[in-house]
Amino acid sequence: MLEYHTSKSVFTVQRAFRAKYAKDPPTDKTIRAWYKRFTETGCLCKQKAPMLTRVWQELEYRIDVCRVTRGAHIEHLWLSK
Repeated sequence: MLEYHTSKSVFTVQRAFRAKYAKDPPTDKTIRAWYKRFTETGCLCKQKAPMLTRVWQELEYRIDVCRVTRGAHIEHLWLSK
């Protein structure tokens, strides 16, 4: 993804892939789909992105609770249900 992001060239990515792995590279459609998914979610895998989003939202919620209660509920930040 970094190669595509810097060069914006599918051919450059395919050349680098072929040189590194000595295999047929992914198609241009696949590379563009991976890049789109990566820029939208920050992850190439479909399953992990929603899970990481939920974990991040839970952490933000717990930090907000600590902020509102001025630290009175700080132990709940680290304890899970």
